[in-house]
Formats: sequence, structure tokens, C-alpha cells
Amino acid sequence: LFLWLFPEVIKPNHITIFRIFATPFVFLFVLRGDWLVGLPVFVLVALTDAIDGSMARIRGQVTAWGTLVDPLADKFLVGGVLFIMIVRYIDIYIGATIIILELAVIIGAYLKTREGVVLSAGKWGKTKMLLQVVGVSVLMLSILLGVPVLRLVSTWILVASIVFALLNI
Repeated sequence: LFLWLFPEVIKPNHITIFRIFATPFVFLFVLRGDWLVGLPVFVLVALTDAIDGSMARIRGQVTAWGTLVDPLADKFLVGGVLFIMIVRYIDIYIGATIIILELAVIIGAYLKTREGVVLSAGKWGKTKMLLQVVGVSVLMLSILLGVPVLRLVSTWILVASIVFALLNI
């Protein structure tokens, strides 16, 4: 849908690199509690995951580097924001579970890569990532608007992401 916006000289790995460098700015807005800027910046940076993945598949530009680094960039973004926000707003056990599962996936992917196996994201992993992004976005929206029920909705979305993370292992 948006790929026509990106000329052929922009490769999926460029988008992944952008996400890696943009993530600390997301962290800054979250740490400052600047939700009016932090929420749209988080969503924009998180959307780059869908853009680089689609670009790689549709344009036939899948690389071993991208299949390894792209999920790490996702985990850096979502895991970092979750860690920052969970300390303040969500149950620590849910956050710890998400982060431990993400670390298990990273270690497993690294070990498979050392064996020469290139892993690509499956439907459960993509669903998990989407739920994490939506859960974090709803939490940010809850804080921005001062609507406590959205915090509960966010918590349940993040619990659902744990289920999909387990299905992905």
C-alpha cells in the first residue's frame, strides 16, 4: 500500500537501520512522558517493521542480515518501550514474561543462524508483534487521555501477545 512512496534505491535494510536509530528518540519521549509526541512517533517507528518486511518480500530483497537484524530492531523498540512503561504503569510480571520470551526468541534465532538456518517471521510472531504495538499504543493513549479503562484493555492485549509469543516458540 505504501511501498510506492519508497524509491528502489531505498532497501528494506535501510528502513531497519532507520528503526534502530529512531528507537532511542521513542524512549526519550516515553521517559519524558510526552505522550502527545511519543504515541505517534512510536506508531510511526513501529510501522516501519511492516514496511521493511513487505518491501523485502515484494521486491525480492530478503537478506540474511535483514532476517536477523529486523526482529532485533523490533525487540529493541517494543521491548524497550515495554520495559520503561511497565515499570510505571503495568504489572511487572506481564512485562517480565514478555521480555523473557523475547530474549528466548533472540537466543533461539541466533543459535539457528549459527547452524546456517535462516528464520523468517511466521504468522504467530507477526500477530504477537502487532498485539504488542497495539497494547503499548493503547496504554499510551490511556495515559494521554486519562482513561483508566484503556489501561486494562492494554493489559489484556499484552497478555494476548504472550499467548502468541508462546505459539511462536
